[in-house]
Amino acid sequence: MADNVPFSQAVGEYLDWLRLDLEKAPRTVEEYRADLRRFADFAAAGDGTVPDVGAIDRELVRGYQRHLALATAGSGGKRRALAPATRARRLITLRGFLRFAAREEWLPGDLGSVIDLPKLPERLPKPIDEDAREALLETLPSDTLPQKRDRAFVFFLLSTGARINEVLVLNRGKWNPARMNVIGKGNKERAVNVTEKARAAMEDYLAARTDPSPALFIGFQPARKDAADNRLTAQGANHICRQLALRLGIASFHPHQLRHTLGTLLQETMGDARLTAETLGHKGLGSVSGYTAITDAKRREAYEQMQQRGL
Repeated sequence: MADNVPFSQAVGEYLDWLRLDLEKAPRTVEEYRADLRRFADFAAAGDGTVPDVGAIDRELVRGYQRHLALATAGSGGKRRALAPATRARRLITLRGFLRFAAREEWLPGDLGSVIDLPKLPERLPKPIDEDAREALLETLPSDTLPQKRDRAFVFFLLSTGARINEVLVLNRGKWNPARMNVIGKGNKERAVNVTEKARAAMEDYLAARTDPSPALFIGFQPARKDAADNRLTAQGANHICRQLALRLGIASFHPHQLRHTLGTLLQETMGDARLTAETLGHKGLGSVSGYTAITDAKRREAYEQMQQRGL
């Protein structure tokens, strides 16, 4: 076993492995870095130093679990316990690092095996309802360039079911009305479907642009409009959805719900979990179980209504 490997060096090698070997997205790697920094801060609290990797033991790992279970977030009188999902993510990060450390023989065994993850409630997809979907498809204006952008953005997300981070990195030079590709998790490319209505909205929006930005979707903030790469941000995408909801008088929604909407529609229409998973870029069928649960509930509701009508 290697002796006295500095914790910072070990973390650096682990993050490099995630980025280069596993092809994790830069944002994901930075989240892992932040989570491991929190563990280092906890480990240093006792004597002011961060231990070498070899100094990490079962007691320290268990202590960190207890620390997270009691930790709070927020400020003033609004502090609250960490959400189970937040605790789980931080522990999953540490578990992955400890397994890597064992593989590199910096530790005598896999300390990650002693980590117990909090039980998470099942989180079902949250598609927008049918009335809101119809309002978006039928009444979105397209007179000005910002309106054309908003309409194309919503139609593109509803049509492709792409993740927002997959969409925001696209360049208009890659726009292909016949076949559009996005880069998903693990740096894997997949084809996405663009409906005729979405294609028309995109063509209308792109034809109206005169700016030099390579981005497929641009922002309209004054501070960014003259930038060489004026690219719509995640914050800007959320703002689009909030403003459209206010304008149309529908419930507020966020971009990811458009992805949920396509997944639900696919499962309702085709009933093929594998097709839904492939369309949305999921690795396995477990990730689409929520869509199946939603459609099963709707089938039960329809069956109960039939029974109430004497069928």
